[in-house]
Amino acid sequence: MPVPASTPPEAWLAAGFFLLVSLAIYGAQVRRVMRDGGKVLVDELGLPELLMTFVFAGFFAMLTVSAFQRHGGQEPPANIDALLPSSLLLLIFVAGISGFMRFRGLNLLRTFGLNRVGPLAVLGWAVGLIFAAFPLQVVAQAITLFATHGNVEPQPLVDLFNKVARQHDFSAMSKILVSAVIVAPICEEFLFRGFFYGVWKRYIGPWGAGLLACLLFAAFHAHLPSFAGLFILAVCLNIAYERTGSLVVPIVMHALFNLTSLLVIYAQAQPTAAP
Repeated sequence: MPVPASTPPEAWLAAGFFLLVSLAIYGAQVRRVMRDGGKVLVDELGLPELLMTFVFAGFFAMLTVSAFQRHGGQEPPANIDALLPSSLLLLIFVAGISGFMRFRGLNLLRTFGLNRVGPLAVLGWAVGLIFAAFPLQVVAQAITLFATHGNVEPQPLVDLFNKVARQHDFSAMSKILVSAVIVAPICEEFLFRGFFYGVWKRYIGPWGAGLLACLLFAAFHAHLPSFAGLFILAVCLNIAYERTGSLVVPIVMHALFNLTSLLVIYAQAQPTAAP
């Protein structure tokens, strides 16, 4: 929502401080990666995986273009009954790619660094980096609001969660939570960070691969007002992946981001007590 014109100077100073802290944290991670080299392993990824990325990226691009043509940059209204089929489709994609890579003899634990970072370290990295990402994402959203004069419709899934939260429909809320906090982070991070970014890094380097994977991630959600914020989020997830070498870290970051966002929406949807 637009920032009120009456926002006190103290709020602007606090926002600026947190933004500078976020930039300093991510700047330090990027400098460390540039100095020591990224930790994402790509030596096992080959031409067959590259050809698969073209197929899946082309498919996602086609779906995105089709959605923009039909709905003008807005997703159609979300339907609670469509969550399970959508989640199953993503899981099928992940299972198919994983099966193909295993058939080729690739070690998925090594390639994606799934056992590279211990559970406590994963949690520490994820919590620290995702909360450092929030100010950057908020700035991207604020710029979008300013550019559109505040005329921004929320993502359909966000709008749906807001409605079911107001209705106290816990069955619907639980379905959205499972989809947004478990299925989506695992599947999307596997596809965009682990698969697309990893394969493309092997052939065009980390900068070009990161740009393409982050753009595709943002476009995949087919919601133009969220594009800038999703792109910034994807950049933060990419940096975390390169810094730690473990796909588990961006998965947990993604899950925490979605969970925090839904909890905020739930809190805002609750009626305030009369004075």
